[in-house]
Amino acid sequence: MDELALGIVGALGSAATWALICILAQSLSGRLTSAGINGLRALVGGLVVFIGAVATGYGAEIVTMPLWVALTLWASVLIGYAGGDTIFFLGMQHLGVTRAHTLSMIHPLMSTVAGIALFGEVMSTTRAAGILLVVGGLAHIVTGQGEGGVEASRARRRGIGLVLVAAVSWTVGSVMLKPPLQVVSPIVATAIRSPLVGAVLWLTPWAKGTWRTVRLTHGREALVLAAICLFSAISPILYAFGIKHAGVAIGTVLSTTSPLFTIPLEIAVLGRWPTRRTILGAAATVLGIALMN
Repeated sequence: MDELALGIVGALGSAATWALICILAQSLSGRLTSAGINGLRALVGGLVVFIGAVATGYGAEIVTMPLWVALTLWASVLIGYAGGDTIFFLGMQHLGVTRAHTLSMIHPLMSTVAGIALFGEVMSTTRAAGILLVVGGLAHIVTGQGEGGVEASRARRRGIGLVLVAAVSWTVGSVMLKPPLQVVSPIVATAIRSPLVGAVLWLTPWAKGTWRTVRLTHGREALVLAAICLFSAISPILYAFGIKHAGVAIGTVLSTTSPLFTIPLEIAVLGRWPTRRTILGAAATVLGIALMN
């Protein structure tokens, strides 16, 4: 498998595991807040990656990495994950899920431009067409979910502004991740990044009461929580592989294809069938992925 193919597999794997996390988290939303689940999965998943990295011989690489690499990794995760996700959550409250996700599709385009401008990533006409198809297909998927309307114009403007800020934060985080990945492996980068973002999210007001609820969780819900934490350990590693081997432009676009994977998962797990608009969006996304390879 060549480097580009490895990066594409990593980015698509990241999107698939994120889709699984979202489907599983939805079944727990009655007991735990989204921020609480986010903080728990990032902290536990991050600690799993860190312990696993040390146990499998990556400890020396962690200890000897340059200080600028560690600081850049931490800054990228605080800006892109803790900051971007939190701001997006606030914007989603004003716009609704569908409109917020549709607007956030500007993030892959920002990352594509940044990857070409800052790192000289090659962007052929075919790949450019593929990226546009992926973004357009995703927009069709998220707007085909049948979500509700939008609030008053003032709230709408505020929501648009927040989601745009979140998209910029995600783009900055992706760009900052690229240079450290030229020095350390994706596993080490994830081992350094994930525990920090989990600790930061755990301290936010939105996660209040999460630990008390987790302690009272048993049976099936406890298994679902464990699965969420496991996938949360795997997903950022795959994302880092995507950025490292496919580049910022392609890796970021493909990592946003999680709505494509939620379609079969929603049918199988939640019994929800997609609309015709969603199916068309999925077809455009698959074609775009093919063109990018």
